[in-house]
Amino acid sequence: MLYRMFWVAGGDLTGIGACGGLGLGFAVMQRVTALAATEQSQIFWFGDLNYRLNMLDAEVRNLVDKKQWDELLHIDQLSKELRSGRVFEGWKEGPITFPPTYKYEFNSDRYVGDNPKEGEKRRSPAWCDRILWLGKGIKQLSYMRAEIGLSDHRPVSSVFLVEVEVFNRRKLQRALNFTTAAVHPEVLPLTNRGD
Repeated sequence: MLYRMFWVAGGDLTGIGACGGLGLGFAVMQRVTALAATEQSQIFWFGDLNYRLNMLDAEVRNLVDKKQWDELLHIDQLSKELRSGRVFEGWKEGPITFPPTYKYEFNSDRYVGDNPKEGEKRRSPAWCDRILWLGKGIKQLSYMRAEIGLSDHRPVSSVFLVEVEVFNRRKLQRALNFTTAAVHPEVLPLTNRGD
């Protein structure tokens, strides 16, 4: 059986959940999900998915100040959609144990709107930046955000342990050398077929 792994950079998929729209992002996600269902694929979808929190701004900021992530995640649009199965059916996301990733003042640890300025658009903090996966043989080892203040978003990262079947060890080694990635045989013994 052939295994294929896909990395899908989500980009800005405005409207998938926030507005209930069925734009290009939704169509792409449906095709990718259908592909995974028919083949032995492992798919990772990451980026600014643009989901928000369904709560008044003042209440969101109060819960952020108290670091009550579970209560905020309960009203998070993507979490609700995943639980209901309306979008990203069958996809998984690891536990979120970090503060919302959006919207920060540049080069600051303050969310936009904490100190409102005249004419400033007020955005509630939210977990817009996410990493989802679909497929078998995937185990998430970590899910975190980086404290890089060069944007109004804080980037997220994740480490996965992924089972793959190797059909041609030489091709795999060439690909790994090209991308400077590494396989750790002591952790994952490689199956050698067709070499």
